[in-house]
Amino acid sequence: MQNGKSSCSNLSLYWNKLVFLENREMYLDKSERSKLPGIVIEKFVLSRDIFKEVYEVMNKRRDMVVEEFKRKGLLLLDVKKKLSSRLLVGSGAPSILEVGLTLSRNYGLPIVPSSSLKGTFRHYCEDSGILNETELLNVFGTTDQGGGLVFLDAFPTGEVKFGLDVVANHFQPYYMNGEVPNDWYDPVPVKYVTVTSGTYRFTVLIEPTLKKELNEELKVKLKNAFLEMLKVYGVGAKTNYGYGRFLED
Repeated sequence: MQNGKSSCSNLSLYWNKLVFLENREMYLDKSERSKLPGIVIEKFVLSRDIFKEVYEVMNKRRDMVVEEFKRKGLLLLDVKKKLSSRLLVGSGAPSILEVGLTLSRNYGLPIVPSSSLKGTFRHYCEDSGILNETELLNVFGTTDQGGGLVFLDAFPTGEVKFGLDVVANHFQPYYMNGEVPNDWYDPVPVKYVTVTSGTYRFTVLIEPTLKKELNEELKVKLKNAFLEMLKVYGVGAKTNYGYGRFLED
């Protein structure tokens, strides 16, 4: 750490730990707190060059997994999709900017966790009605039975860009102090970090012990549904506002 500022190359470590230590006084001073988004986004932008080697490592590791599972007939899909809108995953996590962002703990990349993908895909399948009850159980499992699909974390395959977005809370006295919600309260803008562009790699595998439960017709249905989910349903937070969509090939 130099001049009170870190030279940390892991963006996740910076985002989850060091940013609080470096900017503690500024965070506690409400008159200075508005400067934080600019400081944070500058660090995110400068970290893009560090990611170049990480992209290569993660892609090679994923290639090895995909090749092995494909050889065994256990690969459902492995696709790369370009963002068509902003992406925000982990908005509810603790953050110095109030709105969180999920980064890979070891690599620092902005990822879509496997658990998030599985949950979103299940909701999409239920909402769209493309699977019957038996298929839902076989694909996603229960508390007593494992599911037939294995979702891997989605990660960017090349350069990602970060940017700030703003949400304005108009009813802070209502939410924080229990006062009556009224339209004369002043809006309180909150700036937060999002992924603004990038290409992500999505990989879904088939659980070996449940391979027989997933016939070819069901596999095709699941693959098409997953791709449709990425295009129209979205992943992550703020999907109702157009976030988390990916382009069709």
